[in-house]
Amino acid sequence: MKRILILACLLLPLVSCGSKKEDLTKTALELCQYIPDHVLKPEAKEFMTPEFFNALDAAFNAPVEEEEGMIGDNEWLFYFVTGNGGSTPIYSIKSVTQTSEDTATAVINVKDLWEEGTEPIGEGADYEISLVRVNGKWLLDDFDGKKAECIDYVKSLKNNE
Repeated sequence: MKRILILACLLLPLVSCGSKKEDLTKTALELCQYIPDHVLKPEAKEFMTPEFFNALDAAFNAPVEEEEGMIGDNEWLFYFVTGNGGSTPIYSIKSVTQTSEDTATAVINVKDLWEEGTEPIGEGADYEISLVRVNGKWLLDDFDGKKAECIDYVKSLKNNE
């Protein structure tokens, strides 16, 4: 009986780790739905760290340059999410790595779907998202370095004023 208990205690972490990774994969996929495409939706605030949401919000509300590809109404994020306007991104999780107790990264694949009922366009592209656990809840903290890009863009506008 003692051997069975010891074996069970040794195997329990392995079983629960698999479950945790599956849960984290599912959570990462759900959080992808809040990556802004053409608009930063207010409900995304609940699924992002305050720092990330505030960086995106400031960038989306920053003045718009005349050049394409800038943050704001020129919708720079479509280059990240879909590569073009008018399509619906389809997310899949390629891998998830928990880097500490409260941080994780995931490699996601994004494909375009132009119309319901059609096949996705191409093989898609891979990107990295960062997750942080705050008060027991996993939140989106960055995707492909866009948090720093947003912060730098807003700072550059303030420096040019």
